[in-house]
Amino acid sequence: MMAQVDRHHFHFFGNREVNSLALTLALFHFGEGLLNVFVPIYFWTLGFPLWKIIFFFFLNSLFFVILTPAILRFIVGLSDKIMMFLSVPFLAVYYLGLNYIVVLPWLFYVLPAFLALNMLFFNVGYNMDFAKSADEGDVGKEVGQRYMIGSLVQFSAPFIGGTLIALTGFGHTFVLGITVLFLAFIPLFFFPQRKLLGNLNNKSIWGFLRGAEMKNFNISAVGYATETMVDRLVWPLFIFLTVGSVQNFGGVISLGWLLSGLVTFLVGYLSDSGRRKKVLRIMTNIFSLSWVFRAFAVELPTVVGSHILGNTAHASLVVAWTSQYYKLARKVDDASAFILSREILYNLVRIVFLPILMALAYFLSMEMFFRISLLFAALLTMLFVFANNAELTEN
Repeated sequence: MMAQVDRHHFHFFGNREVNSLALTLALFHFGEGLLNVFVPIYFWTLGFPLWKIIFFFFLNSLFFVILTPAILRFIVGLSDKIMMFLSVPFLAVYYLGLNYIVVLPWLFYVLPAFLALNMLFFNVGYNMDFAKSADEGDVGKEVGQRYMIGSLVQFSAPFIGGTLIALTGFGHTFVLGITVLFLAFIPLFFFPQRKLLGNLNNKSIWGFLRGAEMKNFNISAVGYATETMVDRLVWPLFIFLTVGSVQNFGGVISLGWLLSGLVTFLVGYLSDSGRRKKVLRIMTNIFSLSWVFRAFAVELPTVVGSHILGNTAHASLVVAWTSQYYKLARKVDDASAFILSREILYNLVRIVFLPILMALAYFLSMEMFFRISLLFAALLTMLFVFANNAELTEN
């Protein structure tokens, strides 16, 4: 009886595979936190204009959409954990290649393909593993636990990364981050591996993109795909230009991760107790409002305050939204096709959206570019609420 109580209330000691997945994701994000958030800053310090920095990530999405159908037959034969492990070499090549992009300019057009392959292998493998291993009825709490552990482990990474970059440069920090990424996947091989369904094909994937029952959730995914691009590309550059140094930038990002980690487990619990729709609706409005604040933030205190507010609201919103994602993945007939369709949809949307940001960056002043981009994010965030009308899910 005690074991059942512990499993239901204290997931840190319950579903061991979910806990290992949470730890793996936390370590993975710690390694990425040393590196990923600094990539736009790295390009900026090398003298790349804003539009070209955005173009790099446009190429990333373009490669993803091109490469996924091309290697679909290969990935069907892989297990979820092997896919996650295989993602790391592609990420290692990507980060090491960034260190040589000045002396080998052609890498600018090649490295996005390696990042795309990393995203394909890791995102599909991880989401497949989590969807299959999460406990029925506790999906929200386990998603909340995952984000909480990830945020609390990850919160120090940007500050450490910023300090290391300031002291030793980007190159040494890239190597350290890659080492952490390889170590992150060791715990996973103590648990069973699951292969993708053998009948996975392009037709089954596109069925989830065109199906009427997925229309509202697809609309919400458009909000996710576009808003995250502003959050990962535009907003970090805005913070960096405001605080004036890579070390201070890392400190601001770390503070946002720490505070957001404290609310995610509670949101996951609320999602499982019948309040998911209410949480998603409220947090959509708050997160959208935080983007409006960011668009008009000028002084350092308002930038930091709006970052903390936005990160906390974003974490709460994504936990509620992701809980529904996994509930859908568990209910559909072909979870593999559903999960892969999400990744393709995100990148199809970005292929359309990122050129808009590129044009804004090219033709507008920097101040107007940031303001309009952040207001775009405020508007697009409101699309998350369409997930409340998605079929196949309740509460």
